[in-house]
Amino acid sequence: MPSLRSTGMRAMAILLCLFAWAPYAQAAVIDLTQIDFEYDGSPWTLGWKFTVNSPSIVESLGMYDSGQDGLAGAAQVGLWLATGGTPLAQTTIAAGTAAVLDGHFRFAPVAPTALTPGVEYIVGSYLNEESATALFGGNGVVDPRVTVMDARYSPIGSGFAFPGLTDPGSEGAAFLGGNFRLTPVPLPAAAWLFVSGVAGVIGWIQRNRLNHATP
Repeated sequence: MPSLRSTGMRAMAILLCLFAWAPYAQAAVIDLTQIDFEYDGSPWTLGWKFTVNSPSIVESLGMYDSGQDGLAGAAQVGLWLATGGTPLAQTTIAAGTAAVLDGHFRFAPVAPTALTPGVEYIVGSYLNEESATALFGGNGVVDPRVTVMDARYSPIGSGFAFPGLTDPGSEGAAFLGGNFRLTPVPLPAAAWLFVSGVAGVIGWIQRNRLNHATP
C-alpha cells in the first residue's frame, strides 16, 4: 500500500496541474517570449485589432516597457471599438516602475469593460519620444480567449488618437505598444470537485492508519 507521504505528494502534483490550467488568465493577453524588433518612440498611436472568443472583461491596460526597468515617461493607452469613436476604456501609465510589471508590460487598472464575441476592438498606446514598442508576429503566447487580427496605427503626428489604419500583410501581427489583461478564469467546478475528492481520500487513508495503529 502506498505511504501517506507518497499519496500526499501525488495529490500535491495533481493540485499543481489543476491550478496550471488557467495561469494565462492572469497574464498580459500577448505575453512576449522574445523581442524580435523594437520601434523608437513616434508622435502617433500604435496598436492592434482583435476579437474575443468568449464573453470577457478587461480589467487593466498596459504599455510596453523596453528593458523592463521602468517607463521613461507617462504613456496613454486606450481601448476602442474597431469602428472608432470615444475609447471604451483608457488610462495613463505612470513613468518609472510604479505600475505593475507583467512580462514586458506595465499595467494600470481600468473600470471593468465587457468584450463581446463577434465584435472587433482595437487597443493602442501613444508613443512619444520617450517610449518604444515591440512588434508581435508570433514571438509570444496569446491568451486563448483572444484572436489577434492585424496591426494598427494612427496618422503620424496625431498624438494619442484612434489607430484605425493598417497595412496589407499585417494580419496576425500587433504593435506593442498597448496591451491588456482580462479577468482571471476561475478553476472549473469539476476540478474543484476532483480536488475535494483527493483531499477526502487522503483524509480517509490517514484515519484508517490511525485506527489500525491503535492497540
